[in-house]
Amino acid sequence: MPILPVSGLTIAYSAVEDRLVVWLRGQEQQLVPLLFTRRLSALLINGLAGILARSSPAAAQAPAALRDDVILMEHQGAMAQSAAPTPDAAPPPATEATTPPMLVETVNITTNPMDFQLIFRPPGGGGLAIKLSRADLHRVLELLRRYTQEADWALPTQPGWLTTQVTVN
Repeated sequence: MPILPVSGLTIAYSAVEDRLVVWLRGQEQQLVPLLFTRRLSALLINGLAGILARSSPAAAQAPAALRDDVILMEHQGAMAQSAAPTPDAAPPPATEATTPPMLVETVNITTNPMDFQLIFRPPGGGGLAIKLSRADLHRVLELLRRYTQEADWALPTQPGWLTTQVTVN
């Protein structure tokens, strides 16, 4: 399966379809829209958070009581970076898409030493694969979390480190 090198990512909520729409922009400016249901979004957010926590070398070395704090610091550090994929300011017009929207039924995630591969699979088979760095996966997770909150979906419990608000005095 070919891997799409992602240079940008945009997420929006479609009230008409009650779905999240994720547009992946390839390096050659091809635009691929993906549709995520509420159920899949909840599974993906919790799954990505768990994978990030389990695959963190720093968290693995920390005492059990501090692992969530270590992952939270890693997450906040990734949010502070400005590397791609970054969210675009506004959703692209539907006419700009180079392929029709693909309803994603499952997401397969492979953890590699230096990156993560996500394969988005539609109901009929096939799919689209992308590779993301650890920091990029944190950013995608945060975007998914924010947009599901804006959609007022009230998804099942997410890991505590993901919903922690830090106040700096």
